Amino acid sequence: MTKRFRARQILRAGMALMIAACLLTQIAPPSRADGCAELSANRCPDPPSPSQAAPPWLGAIEQRDPQFADSYAAMRERILKDGAIPAKYKLLMGMVTDAIAAHPDGVRTLADNARAAGASEAEVTEAVEVGYLYGGTAALVMGVNAFN
Repeated sequence: MTKRFRARQILRAGMALMIAACLLTQIAPPSRADGCAELSANRCPDPPSPSQAAPPWLGAIEQRDPQFADSYAAMRERILKDGAIPAKYKLLMGMVTDAIAAHPDGVRTLADNARAAGASEAEVTEAVEVGYLYGGTAALVMGVNAFN
């Protein structure tokens, strides 16, 4: 499998998840099943920020170039917060991308962050299945790291 083909696979998987997440946000109103303890004005309270836990590799970059690390962290914070796509779906997209790219630690961390942002176990499981659809058995084996 060439790098170009693999990159296309990852791009397709990410695009499919983004489309699915956008559709879900349009048709699925928030509910207690989504982890809302209280519904006010048909809106769930904002989940905790998924970027509070920095990726483990960022520490090594921070030691070498603190300014770049700060810039990255600010960009990550902006991108991963709730917007047109809820944070939990953005984190699940990242988890699928890491499963396809064979990054077990990233799968585990992003699954935990998605849960903290309100993703249910059913959503994590389905995201692993989407990874399998677009990345094959290798992505499924990597995706199992979401359950650890």
